[in-house]
Amino acid sequence: MILPLVRELFADVERNPTFARAASPIKSHAGRIRLSGLTPSAKLLHLALLHRASGRPLIYLVANNKGAEEALPILRAFAEMTGAADPASVLHLPAYDVLPFENLSPHPEIQEQRAHALWSIATGAANIVITPIAAAAMYMRAAEYYALLARTLRRSETMEPDALVEHLNVVGYTKAAVVEMPGEYALRGGILDVYPPEDERPVRIEFFGDEIESIRSFDPTSQRSLAARDEVTLLPLSENPVSAEILTAIHTRLSGKRVQGSREIVEGAMSELGVGRFSRMGVLCSSGRSASFAL
Repeated sequence: MILPLVRELFADVERNPTFARAASPIKSHAGRIRLSGLTPSAKLLHLALLHRASGRPLIYLVANNKGAEEALPILRAFAEMTGAADPASVLHLPAYDVLPFENLSPHPEIQEQRAHALWSIATGAANIVITPIAAAAMYMRAAEYYALLARTLRRSETMEPDALVEHLNVVGYTKAAVVEMPGEYALRGGILDVYPPEDERPVRIEFFGDEIESIRSFDPTSQRSLAARDEVTLLPLSENPVSAEILTAIHTRLSGKRVQGSREIVEGAMSELGVGRFSRMGVLCSSGRSASFAL
């Protein structure tokens, strides 16, 4: 709970004539403005207040991931204390920690953060995004592409379990016998256990045919079901979906061998050629050549 006195102190900043002059061109889309003389914490406070004044999402560019990680908790605190934005809508879009063609995969946590941030931006759930210049300069796909990386499931709606499992495989989830860690799933008959990366607990989804009969959180230690939920959003762990068709296309680039036909033919050819995915980011072909890639 934020005390009214605290909110009133921050409101004094918005009533300051200097802040009003800075916010005016942002409200009217008048172009660039330059602010100087602010301490690092004052910059973040003004960023939260400028978001409220403009009524639009904002991107805050920093030098590197370390700078973004340091600014994120402070900006979230200011967003909450001023009431300018939901702290959960203040996100970090990190830059990759590897260079192209290094034959290395980015850290899984960075891939997860990027996927979550890009999905949030595409769906309008992000209000303020902190990102390094290197990440902002990268090629981006259309918003619809990132919006489809997640699946929102609601009780009493229909969803084919096999299609959902296929989607989870494509966006980076791992099949497990028992779900204990974020990013794992297990399908047993008409029950799907899955641990979304941003949730505190995994969820148990019970199907009656293709209908979602119930959604419950459960304890990953005891595996006992807990509170019922009306819906859950299964966020992606990677911004680069890896399907059989994509892996085959990459193999074609690397080996010069083209594979065409039905899905069964493509998957069979993948098995024969030794094409597979590793570390959520990369492809290995039968010749032993490997490549890191961003699709």
